[in-house]
Amino acid sequence: SIGRPDKVHPRNSRYFLYNSRAVDPTMMAALSSIASALSKGTVKTCQAVEKFLDYCHTHPNACITYKMSRMHLAVDSDASYLSEPAARSLAAAHFYLTTASQPLNN
Repeated sequence: SIGRPDKVHPRNSRYFLYNSRAVDPTMMAALSSIASALSKGTVKTCQAVEKFLDYCHTHPNACITYKMSRMHLAVDSDASYLSEPAARSLAAAHFYLTTASQPLNN
């Protein structure tokens, strides 16, 4: 048990950052939400950290396996400039998998 909320320090999350980026990307979402909540230091944050550490201990060899398939990554994107008052450029994209062999054009 971690105990008091003030014992959870933001510097401690950096030790898991490399592992989440290079080895086990399944923990990136949890690590990101914990890192943003660490400044508050609540009991709920301590519970989230304990749950994350339990996950790390339970799944020390977790990984994502990529297999070849006929799926293609398709992207639809759009951008605009000055479309709203006091706004700068805006961009958005939609990434999805498709089985189409030909590129899909807008």
